[in-house]
Amino acid sequence: MPIRAFLAGAAFSLMLVTLAGAAIVFGPSVLAFAPEAAAVPVSRAPMVDYGPQKVVYHVSTRGSWRDRESEARRLIAVLNNHLQALEPDPAEIQVILQGDGIDILRRASSSPNLARSVDSLRERGVRFRVCANTLDAYRVGLDTLHGVRETDLVQAGVAELIHLQRQGFGYIKF
Repeated sequence: MPIRAFLAGAAFSLMLVTLAGAAIVFGPSVLAFAPEAAAVPVSRAPMVDYGPQKVVYHVSTRGSWRDRESEARRLIAVLNNHLQALEPDPAEIQVILQGDGIDILRRASSSPNLARSVDSLRERGVRFRVCANTLDAYRVGLDTLHGVRETDLVQAGVAELIHLQRQGFGYIKF
């Protein structure tokens, strides 16, 4: 078995050396396995009139986020795509930040680009609501969260989620 593994590794190494040599002799284009004409087509779904929507996004954990700034940007991208899909119809979107979900506003307080993105969503009507129980448990002050005022607080994130669902809001866990 060890000899078989050695031979397989040697064959693979020989193939890599051959490709590298071919690239030196014939140029880097030899490494392009697909012809340029075979570009990936961009698909567009048909436009749909989704109508007005009321939606609550529940952000409660940093989870296994390896790059928390990227994950915050992904949430912003999803919210922007959601709003764009609904235009010109109105949307009532609330983002309930609970537990480690408050991280997006913590990061925005020290990242001007992230702060601009959050502010842009606010200007488009997205409300970022923060669980007061989380702030108490984490001993976090409003001044450490970008743009949060007392009017943005909810007493309990989970209770607010149920309250909004009873008002007809669709629920999205993020």
